[in-house]
Amino acid sequence: MARNIEVPVDDEAYAALEAEAARAGMTVPEFAGKTLLNDVNRRRFLGAARQFVDAWGPTFDEEFGRTRPNGAAA
Repeated sequence: MARNIEVPVDDEAYAALEAEAARAGMTVPEFAGKTLLNDVNRRRFLGAARQFVDAWGPTFDEEFGRTRPNGAAA
């Protein structure tokens, strides 16, 4: 179910959203919603990645070491 939110932005930010939305062939609300969703999904992904690294990083290091084959730090 879609929900609506109201987010105040200054004139400069709105103009930038309007220009980007036009380039994407979208309305400002569609573009703002898509941009917000992309940011939320990115943050969720990075949070999950951090949990994975925290949980499994030490085991990975034990198995494969902390350096890459070319000698660079992992």
